[in-house]
Amino acid sequence: MNSVRHPLFASLFVFAAALAFPAILVAVPAAAQEKAADPAQFVQQLGDKAIAQLAGKEVPETEERARFRNLLTAYFDVKAIGKFTVGRSYWSTATPAQQKEFLSLYEMQVANAYAKRFQDYSGFTFKVSGQQKDDATDTVVNSEITRPTGAPIPVQWRVRSEDGGYKIADVIIAGISMAVTDKQQFAAVIQRGGGTIDALIDAMKSQSMVPASASD
Repeated sequence: MNSVRHPLFASLFVFAAALAFPAILVAVPAAAQEKAADPAQFVQQLGDKAIAQLAGKEVPETEERARFRNLLTAYFDVKAIGKFTVGRSYWSTATPAQQKEFLSLYEMQVANAYAKRFQDYSGFTFKVSGQQKDDATDTVVNSEITRPTGAPIPVQWRVRSEDGGYKIADVIIAGISMAVTDKQQFAAVIQRGGGTIDALIDAMKSQSMVPASASD
């Protein structure tokens, strides 16, 4: 596949994000979500749910994908991440139909890629270690993923307050932003394809490219 790959992603336990997500990243039905007191608790709830529902389970692949997609939809701001990764100028010139198709493809590819990986992550633990306000709407939540062997993996979550709740807008793994990684890759694909979002959509539909944040 003609995708940008980063060796870090092969061994990371990540959700989204995603990426971002757009992610990424099934909504566990909204009624099943506990009301989080703050962004740190919101992220801890996501980590606990992901490990309980996905990690190391003998679950059919279709069910694994559905569970991950529910988490992605429920906890991540897929539309905001998608707009960011495409870039403001390209997003603003895309039609509503193009925007919808891209978001659907992006979400599907991230969900499918990570759903398969979770079965390999038995024995991992996830713990939030702190949070700091970044601006009026965003808080950065710090966490660590502990593996059975090897050093813990530092993960930061950009959590955005909206409509009385929270959504994840980016995931930063060992200092690397998943949203920025995808944006750089997508910009190159669009530019090579003549400067329209159709080039990106076609590449995703043909499976000749997957988001860098979802690559091994």
